[in-house]
Amino acid sequence: MKGKNQKILLYGSRVLSKPVKPVKPVKKVDSAIKKLIADLKTTMLTQDGLGLAANQIGDSHAIFVFNPRGVNINQDPVAVLNPVVIKAEGKEEREEACLSLPGIVEVLLRPQKVTIKGFDEEGQEIEITGNGLLGRVFQHEIDHLNGIFFIDHLSATRRRMLKKQLDEIAKK
Repeated sequence: MKGKNQKILLYGSRVLSKPVKPVKPVKKVDSAIKKLIADLKTTMLTQDGLGLAANQIGDSHAIFVFNPRGVNINQDPVAVLNPVVIKAEGKEEREEACLSLPGIVEVLLRPQKVTIKGFDEEGQEIEITGNGLLGRVFQHEIDHLNGIFFIDHLSATRRRMLKKQLDEIAKK
């Protein structure tokens, strides 16, 4: 199914600050969810993202997609439905950015390696481990699904320093 490039919601949109709902029933993924997944993949690739959560295009289902090729893994984009982190190891500081926060790049400490579980777009249970940047993508997108931006992990002082930029993004 061919997806459509959707508008990405920006910081300040209420949809982005609310936790999403699980996909039900997940064992039998319907055509509306498959279309949403196709739109997520197309939007992510068109807008040069490594990952994209459903709420970033205005949908309230617990789905995110990621692009393995963005971390040098020769594999087509993958969708994860109802994802949860089941294991996190190590620590790593690395720059992070977000399509919903254009122009903002910050260094953030996160676990270096994470294992997630969820379901693929066919409703099959999956478990994936991501190291380094891929692990960061998993955490970033799952945060989105929980209504959390990466900047929410920054110190209050650093967030205050970004206030003017954030206010400008929210006005768009």
